Amino acid sequence: MNKKWISKLACDIEAKYGKKESSKIFGNIDLIKSNPNYLSIWFDKFTSGMDKLNDKKYLRQMMIKNCPCGRGDLVNGKKMKEIYEKSYNIEDFVNSFYKYLHKKYNGDVDKMELHGNVLYMIKPLKISKNAGKCGKGCHCSLAKYTEKNVSDIFCYCCTIGHTGKMFKIAFGENIKIEFIESIICGGKECKMAIYLPEKKV
Repeated sequence: MNKKWISKLACDIEAKYGKKESSKIFGNIDLIKSNPNYLSIWFDKFTSGMDKLNDKKYLRQMMIKNCPCGRGDLVNGKKMKEIYEKSYNIEDFVNSFYKYLHKKYNGDVDKMELHGNVLYMIKPLKISKNAGKCGKGCHCSLAKYTEKNVSDIFCYCCTIGHTGKMFKIAFGENIKIEFIESIICGGKECKMAIYLPEKKV
């Protein structure tokens, strides 16, 4: 398990709320185990501890900032920009980019739905028996063991932080991206919306 990002997040929380509050939320990070039962308990303590801070805006930004995923986001973002510039319209762009991702990841890609200029990214469910009752289908190796639904703070890591990164690389930091729902928050699926710039022909 990659604990570096958790340590960075803990440092950000400590900088704003102090060491005592950070310790309540994270405990001893070096002692975090990959055992599913342990992770379920730790994740509940971690997410409920962040909720108690009652500062969603800041904590969402910290989850985005410290997202450990997305090694291919830079490459995908540059390719997205290239495909967008060569496409005839937004529909052509979405279809071409989907084909690129589908080939690159052997079909293991987000579902894409385009409504006007709003692109909905929907993560396909990965049902696993080795998961908590509220984490079944979650892609995150840390969150999938949760036995309880959580607030949306944690999911800003995967959606806006990870998936959204390539859109920011392609279209700039000011592109509008919204979290809509996720499995571990009690949603039917993991879904986000990206407001694509109008394509000038």
